[in-house]
Amino acid sequence: MKKTDFIENKSKMYETRQNCHGGKGPFQLKDIIQAVSSSDKQYIKFIHDDIIPSGSTFGYHQHNSDVPMEEWYYCISGHGIMELDGNLYEMSEGDISVCRSNGSHGLINNGPEDLRIIVIYASAIK
Repeated sequence: MKKTDFIENKSKMYETRQNCHGGKGPFQLKDIIQAVSSSDKQYIKFIHDDIIPSGSTFGYHQHNSDVPMEEWYYCISGHGIMELDGNLYEMSEGDISVCRSNGSHGLINNGPEDLRIIVIYASAIK
């Protein structure tokens, strides 16, 4: 395994996806560490830069896992409603949510502007 990596992302483009985890509507996704091979990753499985338009949602879902894992959402801008294990939280710039093994979460952009989040997923990579 390499000891260091540098990933040039200036030219990386967003791709449009639909209906994340059974949610509704489009969103833009940029996979920030896609260029790093899986054999060089130890804990971070992916980092995404997501832009979720007003009215789009990420469906409420559970992370069924027997191994420890974490999925972090860091809000860069915009407003939304984050649901964590059935509890609703208003999410806006600077807020962070964490869903761990066997936790549930979903996200709604209920604001008038795009909701931009950084998503970091970590677990032991087999």
